Amino acid sequence: MKDRVLETERKSAKEKERYLCEVETETDELDGNGKLKKHTTEQSEEFYVNGQEIDHTVSKDGKPLSADAAKKELERVNKQVRKYSDPKQVKKAQQEEEKQTELFLKALRYTNGRRDYREGRAVVSYDLSGDPAFHPKSIEEKFAHALTGRAQIDEESGELTDLRVSTDHDIRILGFVGTVKKGFQFHLSQKRRPDGVWMLDLVEGNGFGRALFLNRGVRFRVKTNHCRLYNVEATSTTSSPQ
Repeated sequence: MKDRVLETERKSAKEKERYLCEVETETDELDGNGKLKKHTTEQSEEFYVNGQEIDHTVSKDGKPLSADAAKKELERVNKQVRKYSDPKQVKKAQQEEEKQTELFLKALRYTNGRRDYREGRAVVSYDLSGDPAFHPKSIEEKFAHALTGRAQIDEESGELTDLRVSTDHDIRILGFVGTVKKGFQFHLSQKRRPDGVWMLDLVEGNGFGRALFLNRGVRFRVKTNHCRLYNVEATSTTSSPQ
């Protein structure tokens, strides 16, 4: 399973380079009682260079970036493009991504495998829970090991189509200073484009934590509203991101 997941991840990243997507991010900051303290939105363009995702923010809270902010954002994006035009930087990023994927595969058990159907396609569903034989040390390992939920994988392509998980116990971070509370929820969904490319459709989550003796909550939603083909290898074209 591990080898197929990693191979699918590499192939998928390469295929996504044909697309430019519009993404909207909503974030809510909550107080300890779940009351809304702050709501923010951000609109961005998402594209890939040598399999590496790059996000270009175009507006915040419904307003275009100021001329100065837009200039700085474009400089940041161009810096990312130059970075991932370097094969050495791409290899380094890929190795880090694969390391994180392997971490989750090792920390979790995949049980009760069964065939389901999602949007007319056969998927294999697994129940997820922390592997008792795995002993987490880092924050990332502790978070992965605390997850419980369900994953759906497209049977034909091996792509992760839907992931719904939550933490089944508190996760202490930074010694006694911070804690991610039990019940932090996370949901990820991907959709298949007409040409067979799988693109991220939705990422959302919510939960509470405690830091410096204060309880705080967060709720977020990242929605891909529109993807279009833009490069010379695509069957239809639009202008490349600036």
